[in-house]
Amino acid sequence: MAQCDSIQVAAFEPRSSVNGPGIRAVLWVQGCHRRCPGCSNQAFLPFSGGCEQKIDQVFERILASRGIEGVSFSGGEPFEQATPLAKLAHQCRTAGLSVLVFTGYTLDELYSPAYKALLDQTDLLVAGPYDQDKPQQDSLLASANQTLHFLTNRYRDSFPIHTPRRTEFHIAPDGTIRITGFPSST
Repeated sequence: MAQCDSIQVAAFEPRSSVNGPGIRAVLWVQGCHRRCPGCSNQAFLPFSGGCEQKIDQVFERILASRGIEGVSFSGGEPFEQATPLAKLAHQCRTAGLSVLVFTGYTLDELYSPAYKALLDQTDLLVAGPYDQDKPQQDSLLASANQTLHFLTNRYRDSFPIHTPRRTEFHIAPDGTIRITGFPSST
């Protein structure tokens, strides 16, 4: 498990248009205790995977993603690494980037001193456990029980909540294919 000055990274995508508003870097963290049935990121659930990276290294990777509007944290479960992600989120926001966090916790479950620092650095929060029996067709909500929370004014009046789902395919230099976003169930 990562230390307070590092993050256990599962995957990183420097540019995505399906993981939040605008073009964003996406950081998937490793490890999740929630284990929602049907989770689309099964490989990111064990705490033993991924690679440990210093916060400053991850921040430099994000900054190298020219022309992005912000960064999205997904997982695994970002709040399992709330302390280092709060530090990274602060660096990103200081650099003018927005922060979106996808979490399996509800907003009520996140009202805890352990999570406050990350919540304080989050502009947009997608919250709630994935429920495979409640499919959703909106762009950022994987299931109908999940909720979108505008924690700052950054997107409150400008983000279209009901937008269609989209999917991206990214091919890494080694030929690995990453599918990201939310495929339509129709």
